[in-house]
Amino acid sequence: MTTLPRSMAVLAVAACAAAAVSCSSGGTTGTALPADDPAPSSSTPAPAPEPAPETRVETQTETVTVPAPAPEQPAQVVPCVDPNSLNVRTAVANLGTDSQGGVFVIDDHTPGTSADGCPTLEWARATGTGIRNGTVQSHVLFFTNSGDYLGTATSDAYSYTSVVGASDSTVTVRYRWLDESDAFCCPSNTSYVDFTLDGGIIVPNGQFPPPN
Repeated sequence: MTTLPRSMAVLAVAACAAAAVSCSSGGTTGTALPADDPAPSSSTPAPAPEPAPETRVETQTETVTVPAPAPEQPAQVVPCVDPNSLNVRTAVANLGTDSQGGVFVIDDHTPGTSADGCPTLEWARATGTGIRNGTVQSHVLFFTNSGDYLGTATSDAYSYTSVVGASDSTVTVRYRWLDESDAFCCPSNTSYVDFTLDGGIIVPNGQFPPPN
């Protein structure tokens, strides 16, 4: 057997060791990655989804100005019977004249005003101006509280005529007349007639004086 000198044997071992290292590393230099470390990803991460656009709902408002209600006007206060009103003056003008040719004028009527509450049946007395003694003649005229003229109590005017009572729809008229022996101041005969408004019609009840 051939024996290598000692120095050559050392070189041979060193060469073999170098070769073993080279073979085990596969010829690649650098530090090897640990087996349990994940390999780096080569793909780009997906972008986060963008938030949905905000939806705006615009509300339009309209200002409407409502006018304030007009203040209530106080009711006009008027007389229950106004002798100067057109309906009363017209009714009196249609009476003609008394037995002596005198015109008739209103000298008495339903008292009070609309503020007090006027009756359903209103009245006015119109007296002639042609007779100069106690036998002056008068008519009693009737009206509704809305101003409608209903006519006279009698077709002829009578002396000594006066209204002596009234309710909402009834007027009481007193008639007086002379006997042949009576003085003008003091008629001895008296009667009363109630005039009631019933369904728009004047209904009399009582005794009328004898015809003139």
